[in-house]
Amino acid sequence: MTRVVSATRRMVQEKVYLHFDNTGYFMGEKMWFTAYVVRADGHCPGVRSRVLYVELLNPSGDVVQRRKLKIDGRGHAHGDLSLDSLYGAGFYEVRAFTRYMSNWGGAACFSRVFPVFRTPPTPGAYEPVMDERSYRRRLPDFREADTLQRSRLNVSFYPEGGRLVSGLRSRVAFQVSDGSGRHVQAEGELLDGSGRVVCRGSSDSTGRGVFTVPSSCDGLRFRLRDTRGRIKEFPLPAPSSEGCVLELPPCFDDSLRFSVRGTASYRDRLLGYMLMNYGRVWTCDTFRVGSGYHKSYLRDSLPEGVNQLTVFDGSGRILCERLFFLFPKPSASDTIGIMSETSRLTPCGKVRLRLRSVPGSVFSFSAMDGGTVFNGRGPSVKSWLLLSSEVKGYIDNVGYYFESDDSVHRRASDLLMLVQGWRRYDWEELSGYRPRSPGEWRPVEDMLYITGHLRSVKKSLPVDSIPIKVYVYSGGSYTDGEMLTDSAGRYAFSLPDVWGEWNLQLKAGVKKLKSRYLLTVDRRFGPPARRLSPYECRALPVLPSDLPLLPDTMEFDTLPLLSLSERLHKLPEVDVKAKRRFTDGARAAWATEKRGQYWADVYYDCDEETERYLDEGKEIPLFCDWFMERSEFVDLSHTPFYTGAFGEMDSNPLEEAAVEAGDVEKSPTFGKEHVEWGRYKGRPIVWILDNEYAKGGGEMAIEVPISERTKETIALFPFFLDEAKSVYITENPNASVAYHYPPYAEDVVTVFVYTHFSPRRRMEKGVRRTYFQGYNVPSTFEMPDYSLMPPAEDFRRTLYWNPDVRMDENGEAIIEFYNNSSCREIRISAEGVTPDGRSIFNE
Repeated sequence: MTRVVSATRRMVQEKVYLHFDNTGYFMGEKMWFTAYVVRADGHCPGVRSRVLYVELLNPSGDVVQRRKLKIDGRGHAHGDLSLDSLYGAGFYEVRAFTRYMSNWGGAACFSRVFPVFRTPPTPGAYEPVMDERSYRRRLPDFREADTLQRSRLNVSFYPEGGRLVSGLRSRVAFQVSDGSGRHVQAEGELLDGSGRVVCRGSSDSTGRGVFTVPSSCDGLRFRLRDTRGRIKEFPLPAPSSEGCVLELPPCFDDSLRFSVRGTASYRDRLLGYMLMNYGRVWTCDTFRVGSGYHKSYLRDSLPEGVNQLTVFDGSGRILCERLFFLFPKPSASDTIGIMSETSRLTPCGKVRLRLRSVPGSVFSFSAMDGGTVFNGRGPSVKSWLLLSSEVKGYIDNVGYYFESDDSVHRRASDLLMLVQGWRRYDWEELSGYRPRSPGEWRPVEDMLYITGHLRSVKKSLPVDSIPIKVYVYSGGSYTDGEMLTDSAGRYAFSLPDVWGEWNLQLKAGVKKLKSRYLLTVDRRFGPPARRLSPYECRALPVLPSDLPLLPDTMEFDTLPLLSLSERLHKLPEVDVKAKRRFTDGARAAWATEKRGQYWADVYYDCDEETERYLDEGKEIPLFCDWFMERSEFVDLSHTPFYTGAFGEMDSNPLEEAAVEAGDVEKSPTFGKEHVEWGRYKGRPIVWILDNEYAKGGGEMAIEVPISERTKETIALFPFFLDEAKSVYITENPNASVAYHYPPYAEDVVTVFVYTHFSPRRRMEKGVRRTYFQGYNVPSTFEMPDYSLMPPAEDFRRTLYWNPDVRMDENGEAIIEFYNNSSCREIRISAEGVTPDGRSIFNE
């Protein structure tokens, strides 16, 4: 017990919550947010980390944007994510974490999913439209695989305390779902080995239920019947021959009772139990099971929120364990009060609000155009810190568990804890029974660091005590340093606060052996992309606004507004004195990536992919090998990708007919054998290199005639991954029209590849030239000042965003902003965390 108490004080975990300016977005907008980083053992500021990572993941699970933000002394950070470079509408995930949080995996990180809708066809014509994708045009999936082999009807079992034990009665919770992971209401029967019904249990609207397994639990199976009449049987988990079971049923009075029973070998042994609340040890004691150990507490004497009850033996091994939730009593002081000092809304008119909250508190504030809000509010700072961050997976309608403390809600929270309970605090790790090696720990980033490993190509070469030189520079500023690697080849340099992207050069002082070493850089701390619940990939219901502001209908209907075109200042035409010659530099400008971006369904940043391989100490792969590994749909296995094979064979009959008809001219490739240049989802690939046709198109396609310039393009096709700059994939058949003769073409997929316009690039071993990302500079939210300009067409959906609203000594603040030209209803969202760890928010 002493080791656990010491460990919880020494290894205080961190949590982060992000408050956003809106509940859903359109492509092309900005996503504004404020981060609150707190200690997990009380939700107070005071974390040691000073670096926060915020990532935007596309529906496939790829990280498409990353922000690195500085956490201030209050645990706050704010920033923005730009949605103007996305390839398709859909449900995008935002996750946030510190490097220290990543020690406990993805469940310890903040995550929220937002709908991102298509850009309006005309400014202001907001409609919640998503991209509809058929199975054939589905996107690659890079998220974690579903551990459950799903069929039409599925059930997972969760014995209370963690496992079944032969000879001991136990409660078992269960979760029923369909093939897509949606909840299923079903009736169930527990059958013994002879088929006799032992007991019954049913799942509710969340798919959860519970039944009791008798002391004789061998050969049991659970038979389910859903509302459609489908029947399926499932075996229960195999029981242990020895051990203990824990029972903590939902109590509907003012007490909380639990009991422990054990097999004969445990009845006289000295055991212990410990109750923890958010990582703080609340109480603990020793006991002997005997014929059954029983303990009760008054509910008011126990801490609110999620608690962890662990029963263990003398070696620190867990015998049984579970979480339970005690309803947090609401307080009027947790509410951010909002009163309007503006009686009516007018187009582009000023809105003045008076806010009241805890004196000296700081929080973030957003005002939204209610007519353009197409998604509900989702989790709050209170529900995230007190509940969502302590369980595994998405909680559908998390606000329900904070509505009431009646018997119905207690039973629902009991099932939630049994089914989705996650151990943020690994008791066996804390007790020293199963310690983690020091090399596995990711440290606290209390400032900016450059860390990594020196890895030898041959295992026999030493990696310890090797001098590493670092040089970081940008413009006229630079810093450098040198150190020796430790016994494992690790190095670490600390940096002062720097902002933006800097050049980074690392060099190992190994002289003649330089070519046998690789230098890695640690900077990818995000967990694998988690599998999303179908319930977080849907729009939430939008509740009515409670801000007492009425629109002035007459002014909305009659006020003249300047159009966007009337507000633009047109530059005079440029007088061209001479025509510019076509140069290599102009070629780079002509071969812009806008063509690939226009058509793209999928985008890969090859420079970032190359850095990922080098960061992991791997050799840069061949382009074709990387492409097949990166996308499950790509098949280049039977492709003479770099052989340049153009053998003679019979001509394509369709091409021959087209030539005779005079539809196309006879090309240099006429009459030559068809060469397969890869397939995507079974369809031929048309390769476009720097906006010029390179190869491919399928057996029935007629390729654009190969000129000398195109032959040069084929010769410069990327051989290694680092020779490519970016890749865009589209399944739109119109994308390849300009590159091969479409009437006779097969259904193809077009792949645009862009290069660095340079010959084969070679990496110098023992030297790493890359980049270092300092803190990202947050953008500033801007809005028009209509006291200085006439009313105009204004389609802002977020009317006002302030990441740093400060209450005065009386607990008040004034907010002023201007309405847009059409908003008739304003929705407010304000959230924060007080210095003493209380969550404050507007209702």
